[in-house]
Amino acid sequence: MGPYLKSEKDTSTIMRHLIVALIPIVVFAYIKNGIIPFVKGYTNIFGMFYPLIFIFICMASTFFFESLYRIIFQKKKIKEALENSYSFFPGLFLGLILPINTPIVLLILAAFVSSIIAKMLFGGFGNNIFNPALVGRLFIISAYAIVIGKSGGYLNSYEIDTISSGTPLTNASLINGIGTYNTLVKPYGSLMNFFIGTIPGCVGETSALLCLLAFVYLTYFKAIKWKIPIFYILTVFSITYVIGGMNNLGIWYPLFQIFSGGLMFGAVFMATDPVTSPVTPIGQILYGIFLGILTVVFRFLTPFPEGVLTSILTMNMFVMILDKIGSIARFNFKVTVVPFVIAWFLIFGLGIGISLNLKNVKKDKNFSILEKNVSGSKISYVVTQKGYSSVIKARIVIDNKKVYEFTVLEQNDSFYQKIMDEDYTNKLILDSDIDTVTGATVTSTALKTMLKNTLEDYGE
Repeated sequence: MGPYLKSEKDTSTIMRHLIVALIPIVVFAYIKNGIIPFVKGYTNIFGMFYPLIFIFICMASTFFFESLYRIIFQKKKIKEALENSYSFFPGLFLGLILPINTPIVLLILAAFVSSIIAKMLFGGFGNNIFNPALVGRLFIISAYAIVIGKSGGYLNSYEIDTISSGTPLTNASLINGIGTYNTLVKPYGSLMNFFIGTIPGCVGETSALLCLLAFVYLTYFKAIKWKIPIFYILTVFSITYVIGGMNNLGIWYPLFQIFSGGLMFGAVFMATDPVTSPVTPIGQILYGIFLGILTVVFRFLTPFPEGVLTSILTMNMFVMILDKIGSIARFNFKVTVVPFVIAWFLIFGLGIGISLNLKNVKKDKNFSILEKNVSGSKISYVVTQKGYSSVIKARIVIDNKKVYEFTVLEQNDSFYQKIMDEDYTNKLILDSDIDTVTGATVTSTALKTMLKNTLEDYGE
């Protein structure tokens, strides 16, 4: 934009629109994680208001850390330090993209990483390369996943006792092959539950409906770069539609993918961050397409099932290149041919390649046999199976197709005490189809799957 032109949409106006768009999401997060558990009798008065306290702590922490930095290191007066830095925004977003059971001390640490390391050390607002809130979340999730898991992880107090799995994508990562509607969607109700947002996830990222309404509102007022979320979501939908179609799954499969893992929230609010996303139209389109490609890659080809956070932070590094392409394309559109050809090749190539890979899956990738000692008809196994927050190691002894021992040797799962209280492994010996343990469903499902996989190997 030339120096003689002035936009009516200054930064303050854009931020006000963002706050308006986020209010329904904050209210929904409060209802889902506070009011419903309280009404159902799973928490007290403090627990009812805790989601709001959770978000406020994040906002207050980033505001405090950034203001202190500006006063001490930038020699700003207190009034100057508090003005025009938008210091509470990283905290607001951070409070919406962290698990509800993140300990308060970790919230404050995440706020410090977001505001100081990811923002102020780069020069403050307008100079940071990476989205501050995402950097804070990545640090906390990477370093303290087990701590958060032991505190309850992504499930609120009501979901811990009622949901039969972890988050939808965590559940999908535990399933052998591509999964079915009954294994991917049914544990959480229906796709309508995904669309409305009554599924496990981070505090404010689960409602696709509210994210869609926010997108419409922000686009109408020209507060976000609408091309990015459109092409991001369409790319994920296209690739997963190919994957689902080649595996005889319906339209529900790509919808499951775009309604899960905070993709809608990430596409509308995180990927469109005005500082860390492209400014040129072509750059924004390419940015959105490659975000979608990376998200699918992370979800299907790595141990990290979520993908949205990592994809956005990865693409933040290429914004300058994409804007360079976009700038040249204004006068020479041919320069975009190569990146678009690469993008379309990856979209269809990934769809077909991942689909063929999933079709060829015969063994559970989350199951391993470490030892197998045979003595006549008796076989003693030492096996591992991926659990909720750790790999579970166990000894299973089978003789004449009957299980005589099922002993867990090593584990670090968050709610394993519930397994012990229920004497679950001994119950599995008597009935391998016994129901999972309420409040430790992912772990108990892993134990059932471990026993099933071992029995299958015994029968071969």
